[in-house]
Amino acid sequence: MTSLIPAIILLPLLAAFVYWLFITTEGTFLGRRVVVWLYDITADKYDGIKEYDDESEQFFVIRPLMHHLRCERAPLVLDVATGTGRVPHYLLAEATFNGRVIGLDPSRKMLAHAIPKTKPYYQRAGLVQGTAVPLPFPDDTFHAITCLESLEFFPDSEAALREMVRTLKSGGVLMVSRRLGNEGKLFLSKYQSAESIVTLLQGMGLEEVNTQPWQIDYEQVFGKIPTP
Repeated sequence: MTSLIPAIILLPLLAAFVYWLFITTEGTFLGRRVVVWLYDITADKYDGIKEYDDESEQFFVIRPLMHHLRCERAPLVLDVATGTGRVPHYLLAEATFNGRVIGLDPSRKMLAHAIPKTKPYYQRAGLVQGTAVPLPFPDDTFHAITCLESLEFFPDSEAALREMVRTLKSGGVLMVSRRLGNEGKLFLSKYQSAESIVTLLQGMGLEEVNTQPWQIDYEQVFGKIPTP
């Protein structure tokens, strides 16, 4: 009986650790290949899990983005870690958006689900299988870059942010998200407080950096490349 006590204690701890490693942090601490593999195997169910609401996406994602792009006649937008094409889909469906969108993601199967969403806009949409570091684009390319619900899963979120800043045009806007609450803190060193991410982006040369309420688990972070 005594010999069973360690097992009774250790098994729940092991189960909690495995849950944290594969579910809560989605393989983040096991490396990029594991993260991509997990997204590949959940790609077919991903949209059903997320249950995107058209009105919420329009109000909280597309409207703020369009506000920042209001002075651009034909903006070029990059969505980093696009997944199944969330931002390209909703942005291209916006009647007042006259630009182009590129969605980038390392998961081939996630991108496969983005293809039918962007196909009606094939001349204005592009999908690229690739990683955030390095971004496969020249300096000063995009009028806006988005990266939603993804930074904490990158091997190096600071390096990814620097790549996004590098490829933004003068006056371009960055829209990313920050994980909130206790779940956010479970990402340990990858967790960023509001103050730390604002300071980080300001240190990269962005101005008008601010955070905005969004979801229970995330808030949005905006910044702008200064105009000479």
